[in-house]
Amino acid sequence: MEKIFYADKSAFPSSLLAVEKILSTYFGVSNPKISRTENGKPYLENYKKLFFSVSHTKDRLFIAFGNGSIGLDVECLDREVNYLAIIKKFPVEEREEISCKEDFLKHWTIKESAIKCLGGTLAHDLNKLSYVKGILRYEQLELPLHVSVQTFEEYVIAVCSEKDFSNAEFILL
Repeated sequence: MEKIFYADKSAFPSSLLAVEKILSTYFGVSNPKISRTENGKPYLENYKKLFFSVSHTKDRLFIAFGNGSIGLDVECLDREVNYLAIIKKFPVEEREEISCKEDFLKHWTIKESAIKCLGGTLAHDLNKLSYVKGILRYEQLELPLHVSVQTFEEYVIAVCSEKDFSNAEFILL
Protein backbone atom coordinates (compact mmCIF):
# COMPACT_ATOMS: atom_id res chain seq x y z
CA MET A 1 0.00 0.00 0.00
CA GLU A 2 3.06 2.27 0.19
CA LYS A 3 2.54 5.07 -2.33
CA ILE A 4 4.25 8.35 -3.11
CA PHE A 5 2.20 10.85 -5.08
CA TYR A 6 3.80 13.82 -6.81
CA ALA A 7 2.61 16.84 -8.74
CA ASP A 8 3.67 20.21 -9.99
CA LYS A 9 3.20 22.60 -7.04
CA SER A 10 1.22 24.99 -9.24
CA ALA A 11 -1.47 22.30 -9.76
CA PHE A 12 -2.74 22.72 -6.19
CA PRO A 13 -3.32 25.95 -4.26
CA SER A 14 -2.32 24.07 -1.09
CA SER A 15 -0.87 20.71 -0.15
CA LEU A 16 -4.01 20.08 1.92
CA LEU A 17 -6.14 20.14 -1.24
CA ALA A 18 -3.77 17.62 -2.85
CA VAL A 19 -4.07 15.35 0.21
CA GLU A 20 -7.86 15.57 0.08
CA LYS A 21 -7.90 14.75 -3.66
CA ILE A 22 -5.67 11.69 -3.12
CA LEU A 23 -7.76 10.50 -0.18
CA SER A 24 -10.94 10.75 -2.24
CA THR A 25 -9.62 9.44 -5.58
CA TYR A 26 -7.24 6.68 -4.48
CA PHE A 27 -8.47 5.63 -1.04
CA GLY A 28 -12.22 6.31 -1.19
CA VAL A 29 -12.03 8.55 1.88
CA SER A 30 -14.72 11.20 1.90
CA ASN A 31 -14.83 14.10 4.33
CA PRO A 32 -11.41 13.53 5.86
CA LYS A 33 -10.76 15.34 9.12
CA ILE A 34 -7.14 16.43 9.01
CA SER A 35 -5.69 17.74 12.26
CA ARG A 36 -2.20 18.59 13.47
CA THR A 37 -0.21 17.60 16.52
CA GLU A 38 1.19 20.37 18.71
CA ASN A 39 4.41 20.18 16.64
CA GLY A 40 2.44 20.54 13.39
CA LYS A 41 2.46 16.96 12.10
CA PRO A 42 -0.73 16.41 10.07
CA TYR A 43 -2.83 13.31 10.66
CA LEU A 44 -6.25 11.91 9.83
CA GLU A 45 -8.56 11.99 12.83
CA ASN A 46 -11.26 9.78 11.31
CA TYR A 47 -9.04 7.19 9.56
CA LYS A 48 -6.57 5.93 12.16
CA LYS A 49 -4.96 3.27 9.91
CA LEU A 50 -3.95 5.60 7.09
CA PHE A 51 -0.92 7.86 7.53
CA PHE A 52 0.64 10.50 5.29
CA SER A 53 3.50 12.94 5.08
CA VAL A 54 4.01 15.95 2.80
CA SER A 55 7.15 17.53 1.38
CA HIS A 56 7.72 20.16 -1.28
CA THR A 57 10.79 21.39 -3.00
CA LYS A 58 11.49 23.72 -5.88
CA ASP A 59 8.49 23.14 -8.18
CA ARG A 60 7.18 19.77 -6.94
CA LEU A 61 4.88 18.50 -4.22
CA PHE A 62 5.30 14.97 -2.84
CA ILE A 63 2.90 13.12 -0.52
CA ALA A 64 3.57 9.64 0.88
CA PHE A 65 0.81 7.37 2.20
CA GLY A 66 1.20 4.21 4.23
CA ASN A 67 -0.28 2.04 6.96
CA GLY A 68 2.04 3.22 9.74
CA SER A 69 3.64 6.38 11.02
CA ILE A 70 5.57 7.99 8.19
CA GLY A 71 7.88 10.88 7.41
CA LEU A 72 8.83 12.09 3.93
CA ASP A 73 11.43 14.62 2.87
CA VAL A 74 12.51 15.62 -0.61
CA GLU A 75 15.33 17.82 -1.89
CA CYS A 76 16.23 18.80 -5.43
CA LEU A 77 19.68 17.60 -6.46
CA ASP A 78 20.51 20.95 -8.07
CA ARG A 79 19.78 22.87 -4.85
CA GLU A 80 22.58 25.21 -3.89
CA VAL A 81 23.59 24.48 -0.32
CA ASN A 82 26.73 25.12 1.73
CA TYR A 83 26.66 21.64 3.24
CA LEU A 84 30.16 21.92 4.74
CA ALA A 85 28.88 24.54 7.20
CA ILE A 86 25.82 22.45 8.11
CA ILE A 87 27.57 19.11 8.68
CA LYS A 88 29.78 20.64 11.37
CA LYS A 89 26.85 19.91 13.71
CA PHE A 90 26.64 16.27 12.60
CA PRO A 91 28.42 13.52 14.57
CA VAL A 92 32.00 12.87 13.41
CA GLU A 93 31.15 9.35 12.17
CA GLU A 94 28.36 10.75 10.03
CA ARG A 95 30.51 13.56 8.61
CA GLU A 96 32.99 10.91 7.46
CA GLU A 97 30.27 9.43 5.22
CA ILE A 98 29.55 12.77 3.52
CA SER A 99 31.99 13.62 0.76
CA CYS A 100 29.76 15.60 -1.63
CA LYS A 101 26.50 17.51 -1.86
CA GLU A 102 24.52 14.42 -2.91
CA ASP A 103 25.74 12.48 0.15
CA PHE A 104 24.71 15.44 2.32
CA LEU A 105 21.25 15.63 0.73
CA LYS A 106 20.71 11.93 1.41
CA HIS A 107 21.66 12.27 5.07
CA TRP A 108 19.67 15.49 5.45
CA THR A 109 16.48 14.06 3.92
CA ILE A 110 16.76 10.91 6.03
CA LYS A 111 17.10 12.96 9.20
CA GLU A 112 14.25 15.30 8.30
CA SER A 113 11.97 12.39 7.31
CA ALA A 114 12.77 10.69 10.64
CA ILE A 115 11.85 13.85 12.53
CA LYS A 116 8.55 14.03 10.64
CA CYS A 117 7.86 10.35 11.31
CA LEU A 118 8.51 10.83 15.03
CA GLY A 119 6.42 14.01 15.13
CA GLY A 120 9.33 16.14 16.31
CA THR A 121 10.88 19.40 15.16
CA LEU A 122 14.14 20.28 13.44
CA ALA A 123 15.05 22.72 16.20
CA HIS A 124 14.66 20.12 18.95
CA ASP A 125 15.63 16.86 17.27
CA LEU A 126 18.13 17.41 14.44
CA ASN A 127 21.24 17.32 16.65
CA LYS A 128 19.98 14.18 18.41
CA LEU A 129 19.78 12.15 15.20
CA SER A 130 22.55 10.35 13.37
CA TYR A 131 22.57 8.16 10.28
CA VAL A 132 25.78 6.12 10.17
CA LYS A 133 26.44 2.93 8.18
CA GLY A 134 22.75 2.63 7.34
CA ILE A 135 21.59 2.82 10.96
CA LEU A 136 19.35 5.63 12.19
CA ARG A 137 19.85 6.60 15.83
CA TYR A 138 18.23 9.07 18.19
CA GLU A 139 20.52 9.93 21.10
CA GLN A 140 22.50 6.73 20.38
CA LEU A 141 19.37 4.55 20.50
CA GLU A 142 18.71 2.69 17.25
CA LEU A 143 15.28 3.61 15.91
CA PRO A 144 12.94 0.80 14.82
CA LEU A 145 12.14 2.54 11.54
CA HIS A 146 12.60 1.53 7.94
CA VAL A 147 14.72 4.01 6.02
CA SER A 148 14.33 4.31 2.28
CA VAL A 149 16.31 6.86 0.28
CA GLN A 150 16.30 7.01 -3.49
CA THR A 151 16.77 9.30 -6.42
CA PHE A 152 13.65 9.96 -8.49
CA GLU A 153 14.03 12.22 -11.50
CA GLU A 154 16.17 15.08 -10.13
CA TYR A 155 15.12 14.62 -6.50
CA VAL A 156 16.48 12.82 -3.46
CA ILE A 157 13.54 11.27 -1.62
CA ALA A 158 13.75 9.82 1.87
CA VAL A 159 11.01 8.02 3.74
CA CYS A 160 11.18 6.88 7.35
CA SER A 161 8.31 4.65 8.34
CA GLU A 162 7.12 1.70 10.34
CA LYS A 163 6.77 -0.05 6.95
CA ASP A 164 9.34 -0.59 4.21
CA PHE A 165 9.00 2.01 1.42
CA SER A 166 11.85 0.79 -0.79
CA ASN A 167 9.34 -0.49 -3.38
CA ALA A 168 6.84 2.35 -3.07
CA GLU A 169 4.76 3.12 -6.12
CA PHE A 170 5.22 6.64 -7.55
CA ILE A 171 2.00 8.14 -8.90
CA LEU A 172 1.78 11.38 -10.87
CA LEU A 173 -1.26 13.48 -9.93
